[in-house]
Amino acid sequence: MNERFGLSVALATPFQPSGEIADAALLAHARTCLEGGCDSVTLFGTTGEGASIAWEERCRLLGGFNEAGITGDRLVSGISATAVMDAVAQIKAAQSIGCKRVLLPPPYYFKQPEDEGVIAWYRAVFEQLDRGSVEIILYNIPSLTGVALSVDLIARLRDALGGSIIAVKDSTSDWDYTQTLLATHNDISILVGEERHLAAAVRKGGAGAICGMANLDPGSLRRMAWDGVEQPYINDLVELLSKHPLIPAIKTAIAQQSDEAAWSCVRAPLLKIEEEVAAQLQQELDLLKSRKAA
Repeated sequence: MNERFGLSVALATPFQPSGEIADAALLAHARTCLEGGCDSVTLFGTTGEGASIAWEERCRLLGGFNEAGITGDRLVSGISATAVMDAVAQIKAAQSIGCKRVLLPPPYYFKQPEDEGVIAWYRAVFEQLDRGSVEIILYNIPSLTGVALSVDLIARLRDALGGSIIAVKDSTSDWDYTQTLLATHNDISILVGEERHLAAAVRKGGAGAICGMANLDPGSLRRMAWDGVEQPYINDLVELLSKHPLIPAIKTAIAQQSDEAAWSCVRAPLLKIEEEVAAQLQQELDLLKSRKAA
C-alpha cells in the first residue's frame, strides 16, 4: 500500500509590477498555507507559473525557503524543462537544500511522442542522478504538455526507473482515467489535481493532492485530501474561478484575501485580470464565502 502524501499547496508566485518575484510575500504565504493545513509546499508548479521562473530565481527561492526554515522535507520542487540536462540541473538544485521530491512532467515541446521516446527521456534524466537521491512524482497534465502519460506508460516508466517513482499527480480532470490509475497503481501515491474529484479519489485509495485551491482554503482541502470528506464550498470555488483564466483568477483571489497587490500580477504570456472583472469576482467570492459561513 502507498503511504499517505497528504496535502501540498501548488504555491502561486507573487510578482512586483516590475516583474520581479515578491520573495517576502511568497514566503509569508507559504507559512500561512502550512499553518492552515498543508503538509508541504510545491514550488514552481503550474499554479506557480514554474515555466516562467528563471534558473537564478529558482536557486534563490530554494535557498530562501531553506534559510527561512521551510526545509527540503516540507517541499516538492516542480521541474520545467525539455532538455535532459536542464531537468537534471533543476533537480540537483532542489537536492542541494535536501528536497528529494520532484514533480517531473514529460518533455513538452515535441507533441505526441512515442512512448519509447518518453521513456528514453525519463531514463536519461534518471541516469544523471545518484541512486536513491530523488523521489519522482510523475506529472500528468496533457492539457499543457501535449504528452499524455497513459496507465500503461506509467507502468513502463516504473519498470525503467524502479522505486524512484513514488507518486503520480493526475491533472487530467478525467475521472475514468483517475479511477483506472487508482486501481492499477495503488501501491504508489496517486495525487489528484482536480479538486472536485479529490474526496472521491481519496475514498478509493488516493493518497492526497497537490492543488492550487489550497492557496485559498487549505483547511477545507485538508479534510478532502486526508479524510475524503466532500466540501461543497471548494466545488463552488472551482466552478467560480474556472469561469476565468484559472491562474490569474486564483492569484486575484489571493490578492483580495491578503490585500497584497503583488498577488494579482502574472508573467507573460499570462495576462492580469482586468480591474472591472476583478471587482466582480470579488463580489462573487464574498457571496460564496457568506454562504459557506451560513
